Amino acid sequence: MALSFSKRWKEHLAENGMTYSEHFRFAAGHGVGCMAAACYLIIHAFLPCFYRHAGSRLVHELEQDFTDHRRHRF
Repeated sequence: MALSFSKRWKEHLAENGMTYSEHFRFAAGHGVGCMAAACYLIIHAFLPCFYRHAGSRLVHELEQDFTDHRRHRF
């Protein structure tokens, strides 16, 4: 059964233990970080001596942030 937009919205926020503004900052912050990392990785593709660890650092930081968030949620 399809859930209404409003119900899915509220459920997602509740599942993550966040208010809308907390969720916005968390998601938008990670989105901006990913865009910055994408720029670094593109530069690295052309000039391998620059930003040599940008991709692995981003993946590690994202994994850590999401793990920490889940751990502190309950």
